[in-house]
Amino acid sequence: MPAFTPGPTPEASHADTPEQCFTLFFEDQIIDEIVTWTNIRIDAEAMKYRKITGTFQRTTPAEVRAMLGIFISSGCQMDNHLSTKEMWNPATAAPVYRAAMSEGRFSFLLSCLRFDDPDTRQERQAMDKFVPIRNIWQIFIDNCKMLYVPSQNITVDEQLLGFRGRCPFRMYIPNKPAKYGIKLVLANDAQSKYLLTGIPYLGKLVTQRQDGQSLGQHFTKELTKQYHHTNRNVTTDNWFTSVPLAIDLLQNCGMTLVGTIKANKREIPQVMKVKENHAPGSSAFLFTKELTLVSFLPDKASKKKVVLLLSSMHTQPSIGPTRMPEVIEFYNKTKGGVDTFDQMCAHYGCGRKTKRWPLCVFYGMINADVINSWIIHNENAMKRGDNQMQRRPYMQALALALIKPWAEQRLPSSNLSRQLRVLICSVLDIPTPGTLEGEAGPVAAESSQVC
Repeated sequence: MPAFTPGPTPEASHADTPEQCFTLFFEDQIIDEIVTWTNIRIDAEAMKYRKITGTFQRTTPAEVRAMLGIFISSGCQMDNHLSTKEMWNPATAAPVYRAAMSEGRFSFLLSCLRFDDPDTRQERQAMDKFVPIRNIWQIFIDNCKMLYVPSQNITVDEQLLGFRGRCPFRMYIPNKPAKYGIKLVLANDAQSKYLLTGIPYLGKLVTQRQDGQSLGQHFTKELTKQYHHTNRNVTTDNWFTSVPLAIDLLQNCGMTLVGTIKANKREIPQVMKVKENHAPGSSAFLFTKELTLVSFLPDKASKKKVVLLLSSMHTQPSIGPTRMPEVIEFYNKTKGGVDTFDQMCAHYGCGRKTKRWPLCVFYGMINADVINSWIIHNENAMKRGDNQMQRRPYMQALALALIKPWAEQRLPSSNLSRQLRVLICSVLDIPTPGTLEGEAGPVAAESSQVC
C-alpha cells in the first residue's frame, strides 16, 4: 500500500471557488509578467496612432484576467474557431464577450500579448529556444508539481500542440490528430489525469542528457524526479520504454515501469518477436531477475503484430479475465493518463488560430490550468461533501468570475452606452448604478431586449 494520500496538497485544499482553484496555477506572478511585457509592446504599438483612445491604452492585471475569461468562455462555448467579428456579433453570439471588453480592444490586446523581455530575448534564445515563454511556463509547471499528490501510477507520454507557423522546434508526428505542432512530454496522474509536470521537446541535439541515455530514458527520469523512491509505477509507450530505463528506475530511483517496447531493441530475443511461434490469443513470458517480458498475439492474428510489453512490476505469468496477460491489462488501465488529458484539452480547447508559437503554448497552459483546477475543485468539494461540477459549467462559472472584476471597473466609464451597461449588469449579475443609488433599475423587458 502507498505511504501517501493522493489528491490536492494542503496548499490547494483551501480553494473553494473555481476562480480560487484557477489562480493557484496562474498566480499573480504570472499575471504581472504578462502585464509588464504586454504593456511594453502596447507602448510601441500605440506610437503608430495619432490619437490614443481606450483601445490602445495600457493593460492591467484585472483586464488580463478578463481576457483569460474570454478564452475560457470561448472554449466551453466552442467559439474559439470563430473570428472576433462573429464572437462579438450582438445578434448571434454570447453576450459575455461584449460584457468583458470591446472587439477592438480584445484584438489589440491579443496582438500585443507578450511573455518576456524583448530586449534580451535574442541573447537568451541562443541558450534556450523556449525563452519567449520559459519564465511563466516554469512558474506554472512548478505550481502543478506543488499542488497535487499523484496516485500509485503515473503516465508519461507526449502531447502535440497543433501549430503550422514558424517555430524552431516544430515537429511532424503522423499519428497525432494535429500532425504538425509543438511537442510537450508530460507526466500525468493515471487515475485523475491531473498534469503533474511537463518538458517542451526542443530537438534531439538540443536536449541535454547524460552519456548513453536515450531520449526516452532522459525524459522519463526528469519527469518523475520528484517521485523517485516512492515505490510508484510509471507507464510508458514504446518511444520511452527500454531495458536500461526499467533497470535504472528500479535500482536507482525506487520506481517500477510498465510499457510497450519496440521489437527492434537488441535485448529482445528473436523467438519473442515472431508471429508464427504463437497461436492466436496466446502469450509467451520471459523472466530475468528484475524484469518480465510478455509477447502476446491477439486473436485476429492475421491483421495484427505481436505485442511486446516490458515490466519491472510483475513477476508471475498471470492471465487476466479477458484472456490477456495481467501485464497488458494493467498497461491498458494506466496508459491513458496523458492521452485522456490531451482529449480533454481538445474538447473544450481555449486556443485560437495563431502564427506565434509562444501564444500557442500559452493557450495550452490555459487548457491545462482549467483541467487541473477543475480536478482540484471537485476533489475539494468531494471532501466537503458538496456536489461536484461538470467541466462545462465549471468553465462557465470560472470565465464569469474572471471577467466580473474588470467589468465592474468598466461600468463607471462615461464612454459606455446605457445598453452596454445593462448588458454588463445582466450577464455578470452586477447591481446597476441606479439600483445602488436607490433609483429604479432597468425594466425587465428592456434588459432582456438588449441581451
